[in-house]
Amino acid sequence: MAKDHLLVIDDELGPRESLRFLFKDTYNVVCADSVDKGVEALKQQSPDCIITDIKMPGKSGIEGLKEIRVIDRQVSIIMLTGFGSLETAQEAIRHGATDYLQKPFNTKEIRDVVARYVQRTKLNRKQIAAADHLESLTAELQNQLNAKEKLAQLGEKSSEFVHDLNNPLSVINGYVQILIQDIRDKKNQQKEINVNYLEQIEKSVSRCQDMLTLWRERSQRASSSIQKIELKNPVTEVAANAKTLAVQKQAHVLLNDGPDHCLVEGDDVQIFRAIQNIVGNALEALPEEGGNINISWRIDGTRALVEVEDNGGGFPSEKLADMQTKYYTTKGQSGGMGLGLFITKNIVEAHGGSLILANNNSGTGALVTLAFPLLK
Repeated sequence: MAKDHLLVIDDELGPRESLRFLFKDTYNVVCADSVDKGVEALKQQSPDCIITDIKMPGKSGIEGLKEIRVIDRQVSIIMLTGFGSLETAQEAIRHGATDYLQKPFNTKEIRDVVARYVQRTKLNRKQIAAADHLESLTAELQNQLNAKEKLAQLGEKSSEFVHDLNNPLSVINGYVQILIQDIRDKKNQQKEINVNYLEQIEKSVSRCQDMLTLWRERSQRASSSIQKIELKNPVTEVAANAKTLAVQKQAHVLLNDGPDHCLVEGDDVQIFRAIQNIVGNALEALPEEGGNINISWRIDGTRALVEVEDNGGGFPSEKLADMQTKYYTTKGQSGGMGLGLFITKNIVEAHGGSLILANNNSGTGALVTLAFPLLK
């Protein structure tokens, strides 16, 4: 296994050799006796951590720190300072140092500190690389989606395929945009980058893969995978995705927790797909300001219910009977295919349940209920 790289910059031979000897079995250690030589070593091989003295003849450690940060904003930099130099160490932190340790250093402490900061550097680089990759991947997927939308005219199945992939791709795009902004902001501030967005992106990509598998099985007439499903799991996942998309519309999504043991039997991908369609419709219906969606699950006798309520104006009462028919849409020229409710109705009924469309009691929006047989 390749070793991580450690760069030591110190004009004194004793401390420099002590650090080299201390870390040589764990890291590839490169030593430099001046700032200029250290910067040159940095350009030749990006280290995962840098240990540099502050007080050196010629260029000081602070000056070296500034030069290093121009070249590499992600590498962790530990400044070494003698007693009485705390003010200088604090100045180093202001200029982008990750941490500082006093001389003479404690062997165990510096081992632990270096190990921690090596991992932090690698994680930050991985996150930035992932964000760049995801940004290009999102553009590529969007181009493919646009091509699939043209193919939708060739048949109903192509249309449903495009509809299914559009929701998780929208979630991926939302998280990518937030992650990119988060990285740009925190990279400049030398702060930790939030990995939660990457985890949500990974889940959404996994859902795309599940749906592709589902469609491949359909084309091969393979049977669906029937299993016991804890209803809170798909509901919670859809709600988490919706919260990210709602931020872009300055809206709020509230998840009202239901019972832990609310079991249904069916295909996990299909049930996720149905819930996602309903929540996606609710997001699209929200007003420009003050949008709210409430998502919940509960038990009602022999039924397990998922309820999605919004304040997006609701359904036209005279059109409720038409809402679940194929290709019916109220989106006009906005690009809606009129398949979401139709697909959801078929999924719920295939699981022995029913799709109930209504307007909420306050008259401000829709209340959609997915009712599944409760598994006891």
